[in-house]
Amino acid sequence: MQRLKRWGPYLLLSYPVGWLVVFFLIPLAFLVLIGFYRNVPGGGWEAAFTLDNYVRFFTRDLYWQRLIFTLELSALTALLCLLIGYPFTYALVRLVSPFWRRVGLMAAISTLWLTYVVRSYAWSVLLSSTSGIGKLLAFLGFVETAPSFAPGYAATLIGLVYVFLPFMILSLYGSLRAIDPALEEASLNLGARPWHTFIHVILPLSLPGAVAGTGLVFLLTLGNYVVPSILGQPAQWTMPVIITDQVTREANVPFGAALSLILTVVVIGLIGLGTRIAGVAGAGSYLGAAGSPGRPAGSPTRGDGPEGGGAP
Repeated sequence: MQRLKRWGPYLLLSYPVGWLVVFFLIPLAFLVLIGFYRNVPGGGWEAAFTLDNYVRFFTRDLYWQRLIFTLELSALTALLCLLIGYPFTYALVRLVSPFWRRVGLMAAISTLWLTYVVRSYAWSVLLSSTSGIGKLLAFLGFVETAPSFAPGYAATLIGLVYVFLPFMILSLYGSLRAIDPALEEASLNLGARPWHTFIHVILPLSLPGAVAGTGLVFLLTLGNYVVPSILGQPAQWTMPVIITDQVTREANVPFGAALSLILTVVVIGLIGLGTRIAGVAGAGSYLGAAGSPGRPAGSPTRGDGPEGGGAP
């Protein structure tokens, strides 16, 4: 019995670790190995330690420019999701009625019930010239003929923002919901203007959620294949689409493995950087809320009441 108690936690831990090894570490090891293989024209590869696949990536403008484009598109998607999601979530958490708050949250995340494919094809119809937004613009007289936005860069960006906006809202909801409304009231009672209260009270306390949501949307966009392949032209193809094209159409599995490994290394590096930024943001928000040196007057802390004494 004592032995079972001693080894019990390790036995429970072995189950998730075993799945992680079988379905992540072993495939990753094969990915690293095949990335050094040599492609055989006609649909095959042979074992060989060669750096040709990586040399091809760094010497061909097409591939490393696709990586830069993927990073830029992911960053822009995350920024737009933050700019759209923050005011919506802030207004949502400040609703007095819990019922309408739940209704608003469910309406915001209800799109997650549909797959990426369905939502992407729905936007391809809405942004086409034969129906949807193009026809509406022509009917209202803004344009003479109905324009087509899909496939294209605008359609890809709109589709990505629409798909990943709920993740941003969920990340912000917890941070904004945890902020005591009395802090805002105390700041206003002390003479601070609304924008001053937002910058020095609300924003620092919600910054960890904003950083987490931005990082989540960025990483999800970075690995998304469906939306760029449906709503984008070859000029808007991201790295996941290029990798799939190399494996399926070009039958160049070693080069696809090398591209996947490069993208994996970039993602791991960005996760490390994002974790560091999130840690700094968390420390900064704590100092801003607790009253660090140089904090502007009028931005209250949890100990600043209307009389300057206890909590309100």
